[in-house]
Amino acid sequence: MAGPRVEVDGGILEGGGQILRVSTALSCLLGLPLRVQKIRAGRSTPGLRPQHLSGLEMIRDLCDGQLEGAEIGSTEITFTPEKIKGGIHTADTKTAGSVCLLMQVSMPCVLFAAAPSELRLKGGTNAEMAPQIDYTVMVG
Repeated sequence: MAGPRVEVDGGILEGGGQILRVSTALSCLLGLPLRVQKIRAGRSTPGLRPQHLSGLEMIRDLCDGQLEGAEIGSTEITFTPEKIKGGIHTADTKTAGSVCLLMQVSMPCVLFAAAPSELRLKGGTNAEMAPQIDYTVMVG
């Protein structure tokens, strides 16, 4: 898939990870290359945290995409998606990072996968500044 690269300022509004999650999921769904700068610029610790990196890597694997600049602390990434495939995909934050936020970035994509998908998400269920697992299961 190819198209013009979409440029996103990750520091707008509250400057948190939601901008990164939504723009990456939309990039994957629309097949548009993406560059996000100033990732989490509004946070006390800017840049990618383990849960953000795990989510990006899972999305990359879901669509056989290319991901550049993604490492803990990175404030800029580029992402080039391909066709969304199905299969079993695992994301492990290796911390108490929120599995609910991993769901936010991945669920829109697997809904449009070429084959059935299974997501194995490992991390925290009731993390600060993230939807709680009970809310996600009952309402989300």
